[in-house]
Amino acid sequence: MMKPHASPRPEAPAVAQPRKREERRDQLRRGLEAILQQAGSGTRLRPERELAEQLGVARETLRRALDELQARGLLERRQGAGTFVSGQSWLKPLLLRSFTEDMRERGLVASSELLSHGVSRADAKVALRLKAVPGSEVFEVQRLRLASGEPMAIEHTFLPCARLPGFDPARLVSASLYEVLQREYGLVVRNAAQEIQATVLTEDEARLLDVAPFSPALLVERLVFATDGEPVEYGKSLYRADRYRFEVNVGRALTSPETDAAAEGSANAP
Repeated sequence: MMKPHASPRPEAPAVAQPRKREERRDQLRRGLEAILQQAGSGTRLRPERELAEQLGVARETLRRALDELQARGLLERRQGAGTFVSGQSWLKPLLLRSFTEDMRERGLVASSELLSHGVSRADAKVALRLKAVPGSEVFEVQRLRLASGEPMAIEHTFLPCARLPGFDPARLVSASLYEVLQREYGLVVRNAAQEIQATVLTEDEARLLDVAPFSPALLVERLVFATDGEPVEYGKSLYRADRYRFEVNVGRALTSPETDAAAEGSANAP
């Protein structure tokens, strides 16, 4: 009698193992990020051996995960001292809102130190931006912006005196510029033209921002318009690159099939 032939057991899909490894990596990453959030900026992490035991992974696996977090700027390894939680960088979407509004949105307390203020004469560039006559009077204000006591940015702002009679720059120590413009002058900011570029800090700028000289920074130049279409503010801001990232949403221009066909025909024309 012939014995029934047992059919071979189907093999597991080839993708199962890589998927499981990816799930374990994600779980480890989430566990480490939770530890960092609880520890807070500047905290020294426990030794790798203890962390590996806590998370139930091999030390080599843990080390690779820590390398990834360090590459993202979330960890700092100091020779002979250990591994420390870095200060978190903040994602700043390109929305037209004041520093005060931005910090309030994050649950932080915004404050300012007035570095200098007064009435000056607009040079050619400032006058062009503000649609003013060169030499006309502008309020010039320099502020150090802080988030819950930590220095974040240096702002250098020009405001047209002609549009702001009786304006007192000293009020900007505790007040939002855009809120003052709206409440006291009926000027509601609508949109802005903004340019962002990488730069490095001078020794004086680094001292104000409490970072090392020649540290990287983000220079933001902005021209702000009110709802009447006229400019109300022109200025430049220096943001700490270790605390700020800017988010830009872009879209692809949509074209119709007729437009694409016409363009292709034009390209192929003799």
